[in-house]
Amino acid sequence: MPYDLFDLTGLLERSIRATVKNVGIWDWDEDHITRSILTQLRQELGRVELVGDDVRSQLHWEAYKLSGTYENRFGDIAVLVKINYKDGEHLQGAAFLEAKRRQRRKTNFDAMRAQQVNKILKHAPRAQYLLYDYEDITGFQSAPAFLHEIRNFYRKNWQSGSVAPRTSAVCVPLNVAKATGYKDTLLYRYATPLSMMLSCRYFQGLDLEFGKEAIEVACGYLEKFGLPSYVLEVEISEAGAEPKENTAYVNRQRYEPMDQI
Repeated sequence: MPYDLFDLTGLLERSIRATVKNVGIWDWDEDHITRSILTQLRQELGRVELVGDDVRSQLHWEAYKLSGTYENRFGDIAVLVKINYKDGEHLQGAAFLEAKRRQRRKTNFDAMRAQQVNKILKHAPRAQYLLYDYEDITGFQSAPAFLHEIRNFYRKNWQSGSVAPRTSAVCVPLNVAKATGYKDTLLYRYATPLSMMLSCRYFQGLDLEFGKEAIEVACGYLEKFGLPSYVLEVEISEAGAEPKENTAYVNRQRYEPMDQI
């Protein structure tokens, strides 16, 4: 089913927010939340056709989980983005997300560690924290742009309901967290909703790492720095574009598709 391009952020936001809200108190940990979000996105939006004047005409998603036990981790999620343009140009990059959940009845994220942040930033300077909250997140820095992105979608689907800039999962640059020293909800003032980070940044080829090392880590071939727990592989094609041959693909000896687990 084709969707209006303007609905993309709203579709993502609805799926992400509903998934986080449905996580019970006993399952409130980063790995369970992350796995639930990726599974739901893959099921709902595995293949999406978008109608509109934009490069994001067709999206094809695959989600993978690191197999077995592996102690040396490099972030929780690597987003591997491949964009095919109709003029024959191609762009491939990777983004890295380190997931943390808010402590119940507290304002802090107690699992944040400076050593972990420094390790990731050394090899992925554009990496982000992915912060989960069981309460609505409001007051984030991109709220006006986010409201503009989701307004039409929510008005079409819930005409009698109010539309407000709130979410349940946000991204904050690791270098900002390091500079401020914040390890609590004060980080929200620098945050962008995950839905908007995907649709308006990563899917546009922005805020990605383009170096060979970063892409090899994201694909699971370079292990000396560690491997991400999950890989979200997204191929984006402009109408009339041909996929590029010999692009990097996820190492199936290390990762297994989540729809086969």
